[in-house]
Amino acid sequence: MPVARPISPPYTLGVLTIACTLSYLDRQILGLLVEPLKQDLNLTDVQIGLLQGFTFAIVLATAGLPLGRWVDTGSRVRIAAVGIALWSIMTAACGFAGSFEALLLCRAGVALGEAALTPAAYSLISDLFPNRRRGFAIGIYSSGAFMGAGLSLVLGATVLHQLLQTGNGFLLPGTQHIWQIVFVVIGLPGIAIAVWVASLREPERRSATNPGAVPGAAEVRSYFTDNRVELTSLYLCLAFAAIQSYSYSAWVPSVLIRTFQMPPIAIGFSLGPIFIACSVSGLIFGAVLGDILVRRGITAARPMLMLGGALAASLFTAALPFASTLNAALVLIAIASFFTTIIVANGPPALQDITPARMRGVSSAVGIMIVTLIGMGLGPTLVGFIGQNIIGDPNKIGIALSIVSTVALVISSTLALVASVNYRVEPDNSASPAA
Repeated sequence: MPVARPISPPYTLGVLTIACTLSYLDRQILGLLVEPLKQDLNLTDVQIGLLQGFTFAIVLATAGLPLGRWVDTGSRVRIAAVGIALWSIMTAACGFAGSFEALLLCRAGVALGEAALTPAAYSLISDLFPNRRRGFAIGIYSSGAFMGAGLSLVLGATVLHQLLQTGNGFLLPGTQHIWQIVFVVIGLPGIAIAVWVASLREPERRSATNPGAVPGAAEVRSYFTDNRVELTSLYLCLAFAAIQSYSYSAWVPSVLIRTFQMPPIAIGFSLGPIFIACSVSGLIFGAVLGDILVRRGITAARPMLMLGGALAASLFTAALPFASTLNAALVLIAIASFFTTIIVANGPPALQDITPARMRGVSSAVGIMIVTLIGMGLGPTLVGFIGQNIIGDPNKIGIALSIVSTVALVISSTLALVASVNYRVEPDNSASPAA
């Protein structure tokens, strides 16, 4: 009888991180294309906010709960692979959209596919890595989000540059504009990643108390009711921090274009590496520091680090409208991104630590729903609304971005304080990893 090939946690983590990178690359590529989209499709800032924020968030959140429940009962690897294939096809389909309504429908399809990945990935990673290494492992996975957001600028700028060099001769049937080709070129490679993820082996679900059992709806409700304060404060802390992250990804390119007349291609080549370097370094720093403090017996280390990161980031988001030069603005954006990712580094492992192993899928799905509805749903749309209807000057969109981001981070820090006071690690998360 042949011996089963052992599961390699680092290999599985690496493949999932690449998938996460791809998801945010496809999600955030729209940020670099805002200005040509506005011109060619006659869109308003509010419509752009809907495309990047509210509508995307509604679909992502609505699909998250049933998919999270499916993650707790089905094959996590297959669920993730199907989601990747769907969002990749729908990203490419954005390239054939000729109206706001068509683009909105395609973006909804991208959101539906992306809703499958993170609940599955968190559950897989938590079964592969023990508590003392879980923060670092989830931090590595989460770094894919920021690498994807940064690569969306770099690769988008590269594709734009090459297409502009070749002119309209590269247009595909059914397309009229260069930005449409960008969607197709960015979206189609995801099919190969979906096949790669489908080849991963599914680890055994393990728990120190009741391995393998699927919790019933009554047990899930009881857990959420008994732990409502710590869960709610952590969910909302991440959600308000996400307002800043999603708002920056959606509107910083437009701020640099409108305030400093920076060309979109130049933004991609400069802002993309900044996002990647500062966000990934902040993420790894926050994750490693959180693991070190947990190993030293500081139980509430993760929410405490989230508190510090939110307060520090708010200082730099508040200063953005006062940047008098392009370089000063880029420095403020870089530092704010570093501190915000400390929150992101510690939020998911904190939730995994306080959640029974058999409920990680549904817990992650609830978290994603809340973070998505508030962070993605409110952030970009609120910035566009304030800039268009309250400030009334498109060239001062940076002021609207600063107001939304700073207020959200201050609220996030308050919620992190509440989480720190009520934080309790779930006993069954001391279980050994499955492989």
